Amino acid sequence: MSRAPADITRITAAADAASVLERLAGSDRLERGAVFIVSVEAIRERSGDRWDKKRDDVWGYLGRKLNEYLSYQDIHHRLSETEVLVAMTTEDGVAAQAVGMKVLEDVLEFFLGAAERKDIRIRAVNRIDGPYLACNDIDPEAIATARATARHSDPERAQAVSPYRSLVSAEAERERNPVSFVASNGQKLQIDYALEHVVSLRHGVTAVLRVEPTVAFHATGEVIPPRKFLKLADEDMHAIDRATLAFGGLFMPEDARLQPPLILPASFRTLAGRKGRQLLINVPGASPEQVRQGAMIEFVDVDRGTPNGRLVEVASLVGRVTRGVLARLQPTRDALSPVAGARFNGLTVDFADLGLPDAKLEAFMRLMAHQMRGKAPALIAQGLGERLHLEMADAAGFTHAATRGVPKTVSRRDVA
Repeated sequence: MSRAPADITRITAAADAASVLERLAGSDRLERGAVFIVSVEAIRERSGDRWDKKRDDVWGYLGRKLNEYLSYQDIHHRLSETEVLVAMTTEDGVAAQAVGMKVLEDVLEFFLGAAERKDIRIRAVNRIDGPYLACNDIDPEAIATARATARHSDPERAQAVSPYRSLVSAEAERERNPVSFVASNGQKLQIDYALEHVVSLRHGVTAVLRVEPTVAFHATGEVIPPRKFLKLADEDMHAIDRATLAFGGLFMPEDARLQPPLILPASFRTLAGRKGRQLLINVPGASPEQVRQGAMIEFVDVDRGTPNGRLVEVASLVGRVTRGVLARLQPTRDALSPVAGARFNGLTVDFADLGLPDAKLEAFMRLMAHQMRGKAPALIAQGLGERLHLEMADAAGFTHAATRGVPKTVSRRDVA
């Protein structure tokens, strides 16, 4: 997806905006697509001579809506008669822009009776140079797509109709999904990949996509659950991670300001080695810059046996060449101890393998979220079975969640 040439806007009003622009110019919010301008110009156009009398009411209502949808860490600042600058810290890219669109829709509906597409005017800020802003118009349809994918109640249905998956040809995907290889113990394993929508629970929009590998014995189709990946040899995990990154390369966003970034699960054992980290800068079909802006790595096998100092070091090394690093917690009462001292962009818990009834699942979600709260910006509940579980995750205190279809079979054997 190519970007149109940026329009250059000079900020002449709101002189006190200079300090805000200076702060943002040196942050990573710009390249993450989290800085944008919302315009109520459509209301001024329809108001005509009545604008001078209506302006204060419009800005008062706009301010209330911004305070309603944004968190205290986010920034909003008036730039002109009709424009407000928004910089979000809690969401990036399309997910952040969806919040701006929701604010504008509410304001348009209140003052004009409807929020028509032609009246929705939002621009992404790509560069700040003193009072000059380089901006691009944001396509409301792209934001609408991110909302729609977050509303599917059936995980398998969401998988089938995902507009992000439809961007990749079936032929190209078949080359990387499924993948088979012979494990170190001589058994043939097969990896099937799914693409999950990770939803911002506060804003109800797809914030990020996530690749989910299902590893099974080729001969029987029996699935090896992720909790047993620790029993796989290092070279087997390297093979799985290499294939996962290759599949992820198909969906790596060309511009993460316009498309959701991608979570790629991988083994800490793989990425702790130089050979493993080399995979990150050689993702098939994706440039190192695309990986840096669009890929987040989820360490899936961190446990009590993981050397803490090495974990801190590897997380830092991987973070330099990717958008961010997440760690999957083991579902225990002392889940944080293996990651103590390390800083992650997010913490994840995968509930798919627990098989808990709803009543116990809700209680366990609360237990995990209580431990995780304040330890990372994003707290993600994965492997949920239905939309109701998203509501449970929200109530428990998670910031994001993803549903998942049921694997074809359940493993009843250990890895030799």
